[in-house]
Amino acid sequence: MTKLKVLECIPEKNLECTKEILMHFKRHRWVYLARPNDQTKISTSSALPQGEGIIISSGGSIRGPNLCFQSIRNLTNSAIATGKWLKNNGLNPNECIILNSLPLHHISGFMPWWRHQTWRSEYRWISHSLMHKPIQLQQFSEALTNKYRRPLITSLVPTQLLSLINNPYGLKWLQSLSLIWTGGALIPTDLADKAREKFINLAPCYGATETVAMVTCLSPKDFLKGSDSVGFPLEDVEIKINRVNSLMIKTNRIATSILKNDKFESITDSNGWWEAGDLAQYIPLENRKAIQILGRRDSAINSGGETIFPENVEMELMKIISKHQIPIKDIFVIGINDKKWGQRLVALTKFKGSGIKVYPIISLLTHLIKDWQPSKKPLYWYDCPKLIRNINKKWEVKKWQEWVALNKPINYKFKPNS
Repeated sequence: MTKLKVLECIPEKNLECTKEILMHFKRHRWVYLARPNDQTKISTSSALPQGEGIIISSGGSIRGPNLCFQSIRNLTNSAIATGKWLKNNGLNPNECIILNSLPLHHISGFMPWWRHQTWRSEYRWISHSLMHKPIQLQQFSEALTNKYRRPLITSLVPTQLLSLINNPYGLKWLQSLSLIWTGGALIPTDLADKAREKFINLAPCYGATETVAMVTCLSPKDFLKGSDSVGFPLEDVEIKINRVNSLMIKTNRIATSILKNDKFESITDSNGWWEAGDLAQYIPLENRKAIQILGRRDSAINSGGETIFPENVEMELMKIISKHQIPIKDIFVIGINDKKWGQRLVALTKFKGSGIKVYPIISLLTHLIKDWQPSKKPLYWYDCPKLIRNINKKWEVKKWQEWVALNKPINYKFKPNS
């Protein structure tokens, strides 16, 4: 009997999927959580690890996309550590109602369900359509609160938070939650400030598929006081930051990853440390050292002697795009080699709709950022209709650097910003 089961995670069938997962666990199988229409092929020519658990795609490590094998033991260790953190912050895990709107084939969507299994807490799926109907969402949660009189907790990514906070009913829903774990990307400064202004109980956290979700977390209390860190390590986690600011993690729930050529490979060094894909630094918080994420290690550039994090530039550009209602759907900023500066930033843009005159739009954007320091201003702008993130909602830096090398920028005939 095969030890591997590929399970297509269709959002409309989450309940059926989770029942099937439990059935295969009982049969000591590994379950690959495939996104809808996933074409990934997993060979069984190599012996699978002993035991049972999930196989889940990760795009967050510095080595690029890979498949992580996470045993039931690792999943449960993560849930227990998160539950202890919750209790230390005034909430009893088994008294909470977990609301989950994230996809099951992502670790951030799988773990809320597994925490419910571990904690024996109440749990409700929230459909994608309901997340886009703030009135019904608020009414749904209000009915749960009135019925159970228990605290509601959830996990959101910044894009969901941004969409909800700007709607009066979405805002009311956010304010009704006792805790909102927020991860997956850095929270833009203006969004964090607005969440504090509206007294939303955000708990920014850091984690990865390789670590079974969060390994650090900031309490809502510290967030509301103004900390822009991701808090402190959970009790089963050790953190260190090396000389070049790479974030190192040691925990008993690091994955075994299957990478290239159908070979299993440990992702930790001989002492059990895993080098994550992000750069970080310590910042003081109540006489302790909190962790602050600086940006992706594979995207940071040195431009004119300054270290620049393209993610931060992207966030600032998207704020301007939103404020001025510029018809750009998405933007990706990366570094390219430059003889004079070492490296410079370029911006790939995906415009809304077709038939748009792109050069006047880029001219407007360059005017709006004319006072930025030169190293943060994109040297070139590209029209990239096929711009898209990978299945894990991550940008693939190398892929788009190669695309840039083969395409001409919008402003290539004109003198670029200096």
